Amino acid sequence: LRQHHCTQGKNVMKATRNRVKPTMPGATPFIKRQRGATLIVALVMLLLISLLAIGGMQGSVMQERMASNAHDSAISFQASEAALRQSENDILNTPGTRVTAFSEAMLDSPWDWDGNNPARSGTGVAGPDVSAQPAYHLARLADVCPIEPGQPCFERYLATSRAQGGSDEAVTVLQSTVLLPPE
Repeated sequence: LRQHHCTQGKNVMKATRNRVKPTMPGATPFIKRQRGATLIVALVMLLLISLLAIGGMQGSVMQERMASNAHDSAISFQASEAALRQSENDILNTPGTRVTAFSEAMLDSPWDWDGNNPARSGTGVAGPDVSAQPAYHLARLADVCPIEPGQPCFERYLATSRAQGGSDEAVTVLQSTVLLPPE
């Protein structure tokens, strides 16, 4: 802004525009080259932001899979635990189950048992969230006798349960030992 003085002694403000002229003759082509460089920088920044977003999405997908597997494993464990409790209840309270388990052979490799071969002793109930209802196997181990002579011996049985989670890939095998009180 420039201030102009009038002859009458009053100050009057007038706005005028000053135009800036390039001081160097080659300045205009340099500005055009900068506009192209700005486009390249913007595209590189966009590429970096896209790569960060893709990495974040892959991390989220991996976390979702891990949570799903943990959930599936928990369902499998709970189903196997339910079958194990059912087998313990059967051996303690059902004489027919006890007679069958007395002559049943132990599993060679419980962790490789498929639930069918050798035949299962029974089936647990785990609800609708499992891919197959859990199975259990009962076998007699040996008698456990007290140190004191004349005291009755306890019968000892091995209960093995196998369960699947929501998919057949999540498998849990549990074992427990059941001592039957002397009769």
